[in-house]
Amino acid sequence: MGRAGAGGSSGGSHHSGGGHSISRSSGGHRVSSSRAGSGSSRSGGNSSYRSTPPRNSYGGYPPPRPSYGRRTTVFVGNRGGSGYTNAFGSIIASLVVLIVFTAIMFGIVSFMFGGGTKTANVSSTINREPLTDSAAFINDCIDDELDWFDNISGTERRLRNFYDKTGVQPYIVLHAYDPSLTTDEEKENWAMEYYDAHIQNENTFLYVYFAEQDTDNDVGYMCYVNGKQTGSVMDSEAIEIFWNYIDRYWYSDMSTDDLFVTVFDKTADTIMRVSTTGADVAKIAVIIIGVIVILILLFVWWKAKARREKEKAAETERILNTPMQDLVNESKADELAKKYDEME
Repeated sequence: MGRAGAGGSSGGSHHSGGGHSISRSSGGHRVSSSRAGSGSSRSGGNSSYRSTPPRNSYGGYPPPRPSYGRRTTVFVGNRGGSGYTNAFGSIIASLVVLIVFTAIMFGIVSFMFGGGTKTANVSSTINREPLTDSAAFINDCIDDELDWFDNISGTERRLRNFYDKTGVQPYIVLHAYDPSLTTDEEKENWAMEYYDAHIQNENTFLYVYFAEQDTDNDVGYMCYVNGKQTGSVMDSEAIEIFWNYIDRYWYSDMSTDDLFVTVFDKTADTIMRVSTTGADVAKIAVIIIGVIVILILLFVWWKAKARREKEKAAETERILNTPMQDLVNESKADELAKKYDEME
């Protein structure tokens, strides 16, 4: 099918974007062809995609000993050993949980940032700032010779979101089939001339679609023209992202109006922030896991210390509450037990 949106099946494409120096720049793009309203490729069509590269123009403790007689000595060491054993078990359990959590997280990261289709490659690696000295937003920014838009004025208002986020004026031209334009270069020249004739500023990103003779079934050639002031925002990476979104949504069930608004909105959202990569997520994960491990170790140490202090306080209270004679007898029992151990 030729028309943007209105359903159909999509295919990936290869494309290139244009950069910008001190003059305007332009570049071309093609998406795959498929039959209108059908879920299959156009009969007899091919699946080759090409794009025109940009061109510049215009310039543990031992167990307690057996007791003899009445002994009520509290063996702190044994309890402490049990505490350490429990603490060690807690650490192991926590680490197992962390390993499982890490494996799941890296699986998700791999799924999100791993391979995928070319049209899914819409990550941004450049810090961009919106234009601050750009001309005011122009409401009359759609020229539809194909009658594909349902509500031009409403769509023009919605396109302002792209301008508000980037400072770049969006402009869309759907050009009817023109038999005089036989090459991609001629079409790009036509787009450049259209910019000169109809756009009075240099902060505009012009998108032009050239319909084929079989307008409803064949996808036409498309290109862009960058105004001189737009290079810091609509650079080659940003153009690539824009074409990726065109490829992704061209055959969707969206209306033409919604399709172009979605493409421009998503392009602005993506290019105006640096995308999070798998490596970024991995670094954050390592930091979080490290903090969790430290907190677990501190908690285990605090619990063991609190247990020892509690047992020491209990032993002190027992001694204070035990009659002196009992303590003497207990001491003698301890000495006797010691001698017995030495004899063995």
